[in-house]
Amino acid sequence: MTSDSAPRSMLVDPELLRGMTADATIYSLTRPLALVAYTALLAAFVLNAIVLSIVGGVDDEQTTTLTWTLVAIAAFAVASIVFTRAQVRRAITTAMPSGSSVGVSLGEETIKLFAKNGVSDMAYSTFRAVRVGRHAAILQLRGASIVTAVPRALLSDADITRLKSKI
Repeated sequence: MTSDSAPRSMLVDPELLRGMTADATIYSLTRPLALVAYTALLAAFVLNAIVLSIVGGVDDEQTTTLTWTLVAIAAFAVASIVFTRAQVRRAITTAMPSGSSVGVSLGEETIKLFAKNGVSDMAYSTFRAVRVGRHAAILQLRGASIVTAVPRALLSDADITRLKSKI
């Protein structure tokens, strides 16, 4: 293809926002650093549970402290996931509010995204990775943990193949 593909666009609805939020949240929670953090939390939880089962009933104050520590670790993990989802949702709805139109056009060297805030024309070399979910294609910027989400419905299988080969 020697020129930009014809722009494809769609109306953003609440269902699309939910799906894109889910895909981007899963992406965020499965990043290597996040996996290390959740593994550490799980290890702390399991270790605390083992200690609680060993010393449980020996000292009421220690048992209470260990129990509250278990609750705190679990609450921290859940709060972290909820906070991540809220951040992702806010970012996606800011870029693509419900009721607005979003579009994409793939060129030889760039991808153009059309959204409420204008047009972003970004070179493929700007990105270091692409992950395709059910509702969103997640493009990770090179040298940053920032991502760009593109509605999957706007991209054909050939477009996905092209993105993966260019990125």
